[in-house]
Amino acid sequence: MESIGNQSIVIKNGEWEENVNWLDVEPLSLIQFVYPPLYNIKIKGIEKTFWFNTDNHFVNAGGFTTDLSDMGDLIQKKKRELGI
Repeated sequence: MESIGNQSIVIKNGEWEENVNWLDVEPLSLIQFVYPPLYNIKIKGIEKTFWFNTDNHFVNAGGFTTDLSDMGDLIQKKKRELGI
């Protein structure tokens, strides 16, 4: 993952880079029991699942992780808005 914005996500994997609209995001989820916060994301039309982490700003209680980073806030906002 390269960057996340309000309108799009830039995914970079080695030499390959793709600018993806939020509407093309299928599942996007925070992996529990792992820290710093680790997410997986699947994009429509791309078979591969991508993994990325955010800033090291989180709370971990009983193994459950809550992402408190700015990127984590934006991810949660977009998931609510788009029903992801």
